[in-house]
Amino acid sequence: MKGHYPCEQALAAAAFAVKKSATIVMGSHLTLYVEHAVFAILQKNKSTLTTQKVSGYEVILSIPSLQVVRCHTVNPATFFAHPVSEDEQVHDCATYTPEEESEIRDDPIPGSMLLFVDGSSFIDQETGIRHSGAAVVRAEQQGSSDTL
Repeated sequence: MKGHYPCEQALAAAAFAVKKSATIVMGSHLTLYVEHAVFAILQKNKSTLTTQKVSGYEVILSIPSLQVVRCHTVNPATFFAHPVSEDEQVHDCATYTPEEESEIRDDPIPGSMLLFVDGSSFIDQETGIRHSGAAVVRAEQQGSSDTL
């Protein structure tokens, strides 16, 4: 789950751990200690996760023999991968929204070139070959277009 937010990565790791341990545990009671509120993430932050992933995680984490416990113990190894600054605050998974850290904005950068991009593809019924194309245009004139 590269490119996803830390809470979503923790959710994926929890589901992966339960899935991989199923052959060892074989239906016995399993306690999973997690650093993030995985059920709150499933209910709240569905915006960056596909419905298929959310459904899969819900199925895996709702096994009757599974107990998920939130653990606040700090793993020292995490400081090597991601140093924590003094200004960095610990977030609450239930209230955390990915938009807080997003660098994508709706408003254009002042003085920048405004471009529009469009793409299309179709399959030729006679040959079965897929044809794709793309166009990049400015409001005033055509930029470029080509088949791919």
